[in-house]
Amino acid sequence: MPALVSLRHWVMVVLAGSALGAGPLAYQVGLVTFKAWWAEDSVVAALREARALARSRGQPVRVLVDEEMRSVWVEGGHWRKLPDGVSLAGPRADADGRGAIVFRPDGTSGGGQIVVSWRGRAVSVMVDGDSGRLRRVRAGSPMPQAEGARLGSAG
Repeated sequence: MPALVSLRHWVMVVLAGSALGAGPLAYQVGLVTFKAWWAEDSVVAALREARALARSRGQPVRVLVDEEMRSVWVEGGHWRKLPDGVSLAGPRADADGRGAIVFRPDGTSGGGQIVVSWRGRAVSVMVDGDSGRLRRVRAGSPMPQAEGARLGSAG
């Protein structure tokens, strides 16, 4: 019986050691995934806010995307800075170097998309040009772009 207890003991030690060794990695992966979900939800919230503001104010409202700063801004509101480890790709840049999606007073839009990517995964938040409705599309890896091509439209 002592050999059996010893074997169980070593199996438990090996399993515990494996769990402890993988713990920091699992934490890091979980943290990046949480940041990515938060970033995705932040982009969606900005787009919904802009559509609602355009309807309530009766005038167009732009959502600006600054890829370099990983930020999204609703015109007349505040910037939403996305966390480290998350990349952002938006519509074609306008004169000030930022891409924009415009919502009209009737709730429609010029359309476009914003891609949030992290660790080989991506979520594309697409704005329908006719209805102004949002749709999320998950991808296994960031969407490839032809050289010089941009996402969506600036207006």
